[in-house]
Amino acid sequence: MSTHRPRRALPATQLEGVFFRHLIEAPEFTEFALILKRLTGLSMALNTPDVGVSQIGLSEDTGNPLCLIIRNTTEGARRCEGCDRRHHAEAGADGQAKLYTCHAGFFDMAIPIRIQGEHVATISSGQVLPEKQSPAAFARLCRRLRWLKIPGSRLRAAYVKAPWMPRDRLTQVMCLLEVFSRQMCGSAWRIRELEAKLERPAIRQARALVEERFREPELQLAEAAARADLSVAHFSHLFHKETGVTFTHYVQSRRIEEAKRLLAGSDRSITEICFACGFNSLTHFNRVFRSGTGCSPSQYRRNGPGPSSA
Repeated sequence: MSTHRPRRALPATQLEGVFFRHLIEAPEFTEFALILKRLTGLSMALNTPDVGVSQIGLSEDTGNPLCLIIRNTTEGARRCEGCDRRHHAEAGADGQAKLYTCHAGFFDMAIPIRIQGEHVATISSGQVLPEKQSPAAFARLCRRLRWLKIPGSRLRAAYVKAPWMPRDRLTQVMCLLEVFSRQMCGSAWRIRELEAKLERPAIRQARALVEERFREPELQLAEAAARADLSVAHFSHLFHKETGVTFTHYVQSRRIEEAKRLLAGSDRSITEICFACGFNSLTHFNRVFRSGTGCSPSQYRRNGPGPSSA
């Protein structure tokens, strides 16, 4: 592309996918999550705008033990996801961080990351008790969670370990996360711009083709080679040299990413997801998914994403 022509903005869906993957892999994300945990005791996660994929900053961090109990029930997971999705969407729409009260009465935060005006990710943190632990406060919590039908002794054991923080201090933490999100946003955009300048046009065109058509089973190496105006053999060698993986592996990885997003964020059947992501055989989908994630699609949906399954 000529440097005299304006850069064409990526479609929103492609922009979201590109930058979410970049942000989730940034070492700064894990480093900041560790610092936040040490200073405040709070957990941090990075989410896609629809909250379909969520990656905890520290793989061993389970967050508020009360939230863990709630999310491990079908009704609790439904309420948590609905609440998160609504507030994250509001934060992303106006570009403003939100401190809100979740359905269970805890304080939560949603800090949107926007690039080129598009909402590409949301930093979340919080799961903070609204008042300092006390017998009276615990009784109020139990009344709010009557629908949960969990033994009081189990709730109490989790309650005493749950974080509490004064609201004014929590607001300061949110400001800190806003500064971090702006830094991540700027860094991600500069690195992406640099990568685009350094990346060979043939590879850039191939990546764009995959983003456009990975859901189509008919997508083949020959089409990517033709778009790059190279022979199949030359393109195949160049793609592997530049990216470290074969074109076929790259396409399959992108399809698995989409499958994980749909498994975590939709009620569509596994068969529907298989074909929606570009696989033409459920057997092949199961085999590729297990190879890429270490578990079957049904196990992934049941257990949720692990430390390496963002």
